[in-house]
Amino acid sequence: MSNRRNFLAYSLLFLGSCTFVKTTKHQSDIGGNRPDKLRFAVTDINGLDELEQDFGAFRQALAELLEIPIEFYPVENYSAAAPALLANELDLAFAGPSEYLILRARAEAVPLVGITRPGYYSVIMARTNSGIETLAELKGKTIAMRTEGSTAGHIVPTKLLMDAGLSAKGDFDVVMLDLDSLPALLNGEVDAWADSSTRYVELVQNQGLANTEIKVLAQGENLPPDVFMANPGLDKGFIEELRSKILNNKDSLMAALLASEANQKYRESRIIAAQDIDYQTLRDMYYAIGQASAIE
Repeated sequence: MSNRRNFLAYSLLFLGSCTFVKTTKHQSDIGGNRPDKLRFAVTDINGLDELEQDFGAFRQALAELLEIPIEFYPVENYSAAAPALLANELDLAFAGPSEYLILRARAEAVPLVGITRPGYYSVIMARTNSGIETLAELKGKTIAMRTEGSTAGHIVPTKLLMDAGLSAKGDFDVVMLDLDSLPALLNGEVDAWADSSTRYVELVQNQGLANTEIKVLAQGENLPPDVFMANPGLDKGFIEELRSKILNNKDSLMAALLASEANQKYRESRIIAAQDIDYQTLRDMYYAIGQASAIE
């Protein structure tokens, strides 16, 4: 959380120390100015080698489609992407729904297209022998969650607990344990565990623990798509051209994305148009659980 609290300060410092450089541009197909190159970040990948391995085929396919060179721009985390957007050092970013809300708030990032995540939702689990059958029975209990600000592993589960009548301020304790959550639940160190459906399948169902040692108390609805977004400083005509070309070539670009083993979570996904209103329900959740400062 400390990263987010210092987010605006970092952004202002970054802006104060940067000199803006105009790049040579030429006309787009629909009248806008096209940059000579684009710099592309994936907010949860901070190394060039991993970026190339996971998104190299997609980057190349998009570059050929646009006839513009695309360079990877590694960022340490989603927090670092906002100053880079503000400083015009980053043109395109790919992030999850919560990260989009942050980049929208901090840098006015423009949503281009989303990648749907069928079957991707939040799950809250308990031990089968715990005697706990409902979320309401987690009052006074300790719940393991993934990481601060995780869409599926923190924000949505907290809202599910509140919808069950629990207060996020005092009715239950939360510990952020990430991959240590399942061992902690099995060992009785926590009373419940909240995470994504994909983690549930990977760590529980695939290990034969479902309905024997671990049971599902509740699950949320499908989460909003992951999103490709653009720097608002890009020409508006070019942004529209970019969105249009991606949507018109979505099948080939999806195939390029799936060329990496790391992206097989998208094998049932589709590329669709994205707009800010698609993320309003998630934004409302942040406000409802008292986390508004994270997206303002």
